[in-house]
Amino acid sequence: MILITGGAFQGKLEAAEQIYKIQNPGKQPVVAEGERAETGELHKADIICHFHLWLKRMLQEGKDPYPMAETLLKGNPDVILVMNQLGCGIVPMDRFDREYRELTGRMGCVLARQAEEVYLVNCGIAKRLKQEPGRS
Repeated sequence: MILITGGAFQGKLEAAEQIYKIQNPGKQPVVAEGERAETGELHKADIICHFHLWLKRMLQEGKDPYPMAETLLKGNPDVILVMNQLGCGIVPMDRFDREYRELTGRMGCVLARQAEEVYLVNCGIAKRLKQEPGRS
């Protein structure tokens, strides 16, 4: 799994598509939208964009996203996850928004530990933060 994170509208999806195409020459990635994709779509996707919105959906539906994310990654271990960083800025007054923000940050930490590669994208530039040995 590869994790790509950064602020909103920074070019994360474009970076994910570029990384995918380097690793899979001549192929177009299947991209699933975290805000609305069904579980089956996520298991078949090469890239899941807006993964933070999938987390929000799970929280809104009262589901525990941790075991669901674990199942997703076991079923789709080569996926590229794209999620926004939400921890910068003003702390929301709304309790749900604070819980969602905290969940997203904590899940980002869990995913980064498990990821083979982690990228931070800012102003369209992807900076690799982590690469497991043996990966090119």
